[in-house]
Amino acid sequence: MCSRLLRSIAASAVALTMLLTGAAQPARANVDGISGPIVDLSLIAWNVYRSGGATPEQIVEFVRLVSGALTGLQNEVVGHADGLEAAEVLGQATSVHIDMLDYHNFRDNEILLESFAMEVGRYAQNANNKYQAVDPDSKRAKDQIGLGAQVLYPITLAARTDAGWTGGLSTIEATYRELNRKIVADLEPRCTRWSDPEPIPGRIYVRHECVAANGETAVGVDHKVGDKWHSGPVNLDNLKLEAARNSSWAAAKRILAGQGQ
Repeated sequence: MCSRLLRSIAASAVALTMLLTGAAQPARANVDGISGPIVDLSLIAWNVYRSGGATPEQIVEFVRLVSGALTGLQNEVVGHADGLEAAEVLGQATSVHIDMLDYHNFRDNEILLESFAMEVGRYAQNANNKYQAVDPDSKRAKDQIGLGAQVLYPITLAARTDAGWTGGLSTIEATYRELNRKIVADLEPRCTRWSDPEPIPGRIYVRHECVAANGETAVGVDHKVGDKWHSGPVNLDNLKLEAARNSSWAAAKRILAGQGQ
Protein backbone atom coordinates (compact mmCIF):
# COMPACT_ATOMS: atom_id res chain seq x y z
CA MET A 1 0.00 0.00 0.00
CA CYS A 2 2.86 2.37 0.84
CA SER A 3 4.49 1.80 -2.55
CA ARG A 4 1.18 2.48 -4.28
CA LEU A 5 0.80 5.78 -2.41
CA LEU A 6 4.36 6.83 -3.29
CA ARG A 7 3.73 5.94 -6.93
CA SER A 8 0.56 8.05 -6.88
CA ILE A 9 2.33 11.07 -5.41
CA ALA A 10 5.04 10.79 -8.08
CA ALA A 11 2.55 10.82 -11.00
CA SER A 12 3.43 13.20 -13.83
CA ALA A 13 2.39 16.83 -13.36
CA VAL A 14 1.73 17.05 -17.08
CA ALA A 15 -0.64 14.10 -16.95
CA LEU A 16 -2.42 15.65 -13.96
CA THR A 17 -2.92 18.89 -15.87
CA MET A 18 -4.43 17.00 -18.79
CA LEU A 19 -6.75 15.08 -16.49
CA LEU A 20 -8.03 17.98 -14.45
CA THR A 21 -8.28 20.57 -17.23
CA GLY A 22 -9.56 18.32 -20.00
CA ALA A 23 -6.72 19.46 -22.27
CA ALA A 24 -6.76 16.16 -24.15
CA GLN A 25 -10.40 16.48 -25.15
CA PRO A 26 -11.71 17.59 -28.54
CA ALA A 27 -14.13 20.49 -28.88
CA ARG A 28 -17.61 19.66 -27.60
CA ALA A 29 -19.70 21.89 -29.88
CA ASN A 30 -22.16 22.41 -26.98
CA VAL A 31 -23.50 18.88 -27.17
CA ASP A 32 -22.54 17.39 -23.83
CA GLY A 33 -25.65 15.40 -22.89
CA ILE A 34 -24.79 12.05 -21.35
CA SER A 35 -21.70 11.86 -23.52
CA GLY A 36 -20.01 14.72 -21.64
CA PRO A 37 -19.33 13.04 -18.27
CA ILE A 38 -18.66 9.71 -19.99
CA VAL A 39 -15.94 11.29 -22.14
CA ASP A 40 -14.41 13.03 -19.13
CA LEU A 41 -14.47 9.77 -17.15
CA SER A 42 -12.95 7.78 -19.98
CA LEU A 43 -10.09 10.23 -20.53
CA ILE A 44 -9.18 10.59 -16.88
CA ALA A 45 -9.13 6.79 -16.53
CA TRP A 46 -7.03 6.45 -19.69
CA ASN A 47 -4.49 8.94 -18.39
CA VAL A 48 -4.37 7.25 -14.97
CA TYR A 49 -3.69 3.99 -16.82
CA ARG A 50 -0.96 5.60 -18.96
CA SER A 51 0.77 7.24 -15.99
CA GLY A 52 0.63 4.04 -13.92
CA GLY A 53 -0.94 5.63 -10.86
CA ALA A 54 -3.32 8.26 -9.54
CA THR A 55 -2.81 11.17 -7.18
CA PRO A 56 -5.38 11.87 -4.44
CA GLU A 57 -6.63 14.81 -6.52
CA GLN A 58 -7.17 12.57 -9.53
CA ILE A 59 -9.09 10.06 -7.42
CA VAL A 60 -11.42 12.82 -6.16
CA GLU A 61 -12.07 13.86 -9.76
CA PHE A 62 -12.45 10.25 -10.88
CA VAL A 63 -15.14 9.52 -8.26
CA ARG A 64 -16.97 12.72 -9.17
CA LEU A 65 -16.98 11.84 -12.86
CA VAL A 66 -18.16 8.28 -12.22
CA SER A 67 -21.06 9.68 -10.20
CA GLY A 68 -21.96 12.10 -12.99
CA ALA A 69 -21.80 9.43 -15.70
CA LEU A 70 -23.87 6.92 -13.72
CA THR A 71 -26.42 9.56 -12.72
CA GLY A 72 -26.82 10.40 -16.39
CA LEU A 73 -27.42 6.75 -17.25
CA GLN A 74 -29.98 6.37 -14.48
CA ASN A 75 -31.85 9.54 -15.38
CA GLU A 76 -31.86 9.25 -19.15
CA VAL A 77 -31.39 5.62 -20.18
CA VAL A 78 -31.98 2.92 -17.57
CA GLY A 79 -35.75 3.40 -17.39
CA HIS A 80 -35.96 2.96 -21.17
CA ALA A 81 -33.74 -0.10 -21.61
CA ASP A 82 -34.34 -1.78 -24.96
CA GLY A 83 -34.36 -5.53 -24.35
CA LEU A 84 -32.98 -7.89 -21.73
CA GLU A 85 -29.34 -7.57 -22.83
CA ALA A 86 -29.37 -3.79 -22.50
CA ALA A 87 -31.27 -3.96 -19.20
CA GLU A 88 -28.67 -6.34 -17.77
CA VAL A 89 -25.71 -4.21 -18.77
CA LEU A 90 -27.30 -0.97 -17.58
CA GLY A 91 -28.32 -2.62 -14.32
CA GLN A 92 -24.75 -3.76 -13.71
CA ALA A 93 -23.44 -0.29 -14.48
CA THR A 94 -25.81 1.41 -12.07
CA SER A 95 -25.12 -1.17 -9.34
CA VAL A 96 -21.55 0.11 -9.27
CA HIS A 97 -22.79 3.56 -8.24
CA ILE A 98 -23.29 2.76 -4.56
CA ASP A 99 -19.88 1.09 -4.29
CA MET A 100 -18.22 4.12 -5.86
CA LEU A 101 -19.64 6.36 -3.13
CA ASP A 102 -17.34 4.51 -0.72
CA TYR A 103 -14.33 4.32 -3.04
CA HIS A 104 -12.26 6.72 -0.93
CA ASN A 105 -12.64 4.33 2.01
CA PHE A 106 -12.23 0.88 0.49
CA ARG A 107 -9.37 1.81 -1.86
CA ASP A 108 -7.10 1.62 1.20
CA ASN A 109 -8.05 -2.05 1.60
CA GLU A 110 -6.18 -3.93 -1.12
CA ILE A 111 -8.43 -6.99 -0.93
CA LEU A 112 -11.63 -4.95 -1.29
CA LEU A 113 -10.13 -2.81 -4.06
CA GLU A 114 -8.98 -5.83 -6.06
CA SER A 115 -12.35 -7.54 -5.55
CA PHE A 116 -14.14 -4.42 -6.77
CA ALA A 117 -11.86 -4.12 -9.81
CA MET A 118 -12.47 -7.78 -10.69
CA GLU A 119 -16.24 -7.41 -10.42
CA VAL A 120 -16.38 -4.29 -12.58
CA GLY A 121 -14.03 -5.97 -15.06
CA ARG A 122 -16.46 -8.86 -15.43
CA TYR A 123 -19.30 -6.39 -15.97
CA ALA A 124 -17.28 -4.56 -18.64
CA GLN A 125 -16.46 -7.79 -20.48
CA ASN A 126 -20.11 -8.81 -20.29
CA ALA A 127 -21.10 -5.47 -21.85
CA ASN A 128 -18.60 -6.01 -24.66
CA ASN A 129 -19.92 -9.53 -25.28
CA LYS A 130 -23.51 -8.31 -25.29
CA TYR A 131 -22.67 -5.52 -27.73
CA GLN A 132 -21.12 -8.01 -30.17
CA ALA A 133 -24.04 -10.45 -29.83
CA VAL A 134 -26.99 -8.08 -30.24
CA ASP A 135 -28.57 -7.94 -33.69
CA PRO A 136 -26.87 -5.19 -35.77
CA ASP A 137 -30.32 -3.84 -36.63
CA SER A 138 -31.10 -3.27 -32.93
CA LYS A 139 -29.41 0.12 -32.93
CA ARG A 140 -31.05 1.43 -29.77
CA ALA A 141 -30.11 -1.67 -27.75
CA LYS A 142 -26.53 -1.57 -29.03
CA ASP A 143 -26.36 2.12 -28.18
CA GLN A 144 -27.53 1.55 -24.60
CA ILE A 145 -25.12 -1.36 -24.12
CA GLY A 146 -22.36 0.84 -25.52
CA LEU A 147 -23.12 3.54 -22.95
CA GLY A 148 -22.93 0.99 -20.14
CA ALA A 149 -19.60 -0.30 -21.42
CA GLN A 150 -18.26 3.26 -21.75
CA VAL A 151 -18.75 3.71 -18.01
CA LEU A 152 -17.62 0.24 -16.89
CA TYR A 153 -14.34 0.03 -18.81
CA PRO A 154 -12.89 3.30 -17.44
CA ILE A 155 -13.76 2.26 -13.88
CA THR A 156 -11.96 -1.05 -14.49
CA LEU A 157 -8.87 0.64 -15.90
CA ALA A 158 -8.62 3.21 -13.12
CA ALA A 159 -9.38 0.81 -10.25
CA ARG A 160 -6.89 -1.82 -11.41
CA THR A 161 -4.22 0.82 -11.94
CA ASP A 162 -4.97 2.32 -8.53
CA ALA A 163 -4.55 -1.13 -6.98
CA GLY A 164 -1.22 -1.66 -8.74
CA TRP A 165 -2.81 -4.69 -10.37
CA THR A 166 -1.47 -4.23 -13.87
CA GLY A 167 -1.68 -7.71 -15.36
CA GLY A 168 -3.99 -7.65 -18.36
CA LEU A 169 -4.45 -3.88 -18.30
CA SER A 170 -3.11 -3.40 -21.83
CA THR A 171 -5.57 -6.01 -23.11
CA ILE A 172 -8.47 -4.35 -21.32
CA GLU A 173 -7.51 -0.94 -22.72
CA ALA A 174 -7.15 -2.33 -26.25
CA THR A 175 -10.53 -4.08 -26.00
CA TYR A 176 -12.19 -0.87 -24.87
CA ARG A 177 -10.56 1.11 -27.68
CA GLU A 178 -11.70 -1.45 -30.26
CA LEU A 179 -15.25 -1.37 -28.86
CA ASN A 180 -15.35 2.41 -29.28
CA ARG A 181 -14.18 2.01 -32.87
CA LYS A 182 -16.99 -0.45 -33.53
CA ILE A 183 -19.51 1.93 -31.97
CA VAL A 184 -18.31 4.71 -34.26
CA ALA A 185 -18.68 2.42 -37.29
CA ASP A 186 -22.01 0.88 -36.25
CA LEU A 187 -24.03 3.74 -34.77
CA GLU A 188 -23.33 6.82 -36.84
CA PRO A 189 -26.40 9.11 -37.02
CA ARG A 190 -28.33 9.05 -40.30
CA CYS A 191 -28.78 12.41 -41.98
CA THR A 192 -31.31 13.49 -44.60
CA ARG A 193 -31.78 16.76 -46.43
CA TRP A 194 -34.77 18.52 -47.90
CA SER A 195 -34.64 21.42 -50.32
CA ASP A 196 -37.33 23.51 -51.93
CA PRO A 197 -38.49 21.62 -55.06
CA GLU A 198 -39.12 24.98 -56.70
CA PRO A 199 -36.21 27.13 -55.52
CA ILE A 200 -36.43 30.90 -55.71
CA PRO A 201 -33.63 32.40 -57.83
CA GLY A 202 -30.87 33.78 -55.62
CA ARG A 203 -32.14 31.88 -52.58
CA ILE A 204 -30.85 28.71 -50.92
CA TYR A 205 -33.00 26.84 -48.40
CA VAL A 206 -31.95 23.35 -47.30
CA ARG A 207 -33.14 21.58 -44.16
CA HIS A 208 -30.83 18.92 -42.66
CA GLU A 209 -31.98 16.40 -40.06
CA CYS A 210 -29.75 13.84 -38.32
CA VAL A 211 -31.17 10.95 -36.29
CA ALA A 212 -29.00 9.19 -33.70
CA ALA A 213 -29.16 5.50 -32.79
CA ASN A 214 -31.29 6.35 -29.76
CA GLY A 215 -33.85 8.12 -31.93
CA GLU A 216 -32.98 11.68 -30.90
CA THR A 217 -32.65 14.25 -33.68
CA ALA A 218 -30.91 17.49 -34.53
CA VAL A 219 -31.95 19.90 -37.27
CA GLY A 220 -29.96 22.53 -39.12
CA VAL A 221 -30.95 24.86 -41.93
CA ASP A 222 -28.92 26.39 -44.74
CA HIS A 223 -30.71 29.63 -45.59
CA LYS A 224 -29.02 32.12 -47.86
CA VAL A 225 -30.46 34.99 -49.83
CA GLY A 226 -28.06 36.57 -52.27
CA ASP A 227 -24.75 36.91 -50.45
CA LYS A 228 -26.28 36.89 -46.96
CA TRP A 229 -26.53 33.78 -44.79
CA HIS A 230 -29.56 33.86 -42.45
CA SER A 231 -28.61 30.46 -41.02
CA GLY A 232 -25.93 27.95 -41.84
CA PRO A 233 -24.00 26.72 -43.59
CA VAL A 234 -24.63 23.55 -41.61
CA ASN A 235 -21.65 21.49 -40.42
CA LEU A 236 -22.95 17.92 -40.66
CA ASP A 237 -20.25 16.54 -38.37
CA ASN A 238 -21.37 18.88 -35.60
CA LEU A 239 -25.02 18.19 -36.35
CA LYS A 240 -24.39 14.45 -35.92
CA LEU A 241 -22.68 15.09 -32.58
CA GLU A 242 -25.61 17.22 -31.48
CA ALA A 243 -28.12 14.51 -32.41
CA ALA A 244 -26.01 11.89 -30.60
CA ARG A 245 -25.38 13.93 -27.43
CA ASN A 246 -27.06 11.17 -25.39
CA SER A 247 -25.67 8.36 -27.53
CA SER A 248 -22.60 6.15 -27.23
CA TRP A 249 -21.61 7.23 -30.75
CA ALA A 250 -20.81 10.82 -29.71
CA ALA A 251 -18.97 9.55 -26.64
CA ALA A 252 -16.93 7.07 -28.70
CA LYS A 253 -15.99 9.72 -31.28
CA ARG A 254 -14.78 12.13 -28.62
CA ILE A 255 -13.00 9.48 -26.53
CA LEU A 256 -11.01 8.27 -29.50
CA ALA A 257 -10.22 11.86 -30.55
CA GLY A 258 -9.08 12.68 -27.02
CA GLN A 259 -6.77 9.67 -27.10
CA GLY A 260 -5.35 10.77 -30.44
CA GLN A 261 -6.94 7.82 -32.23
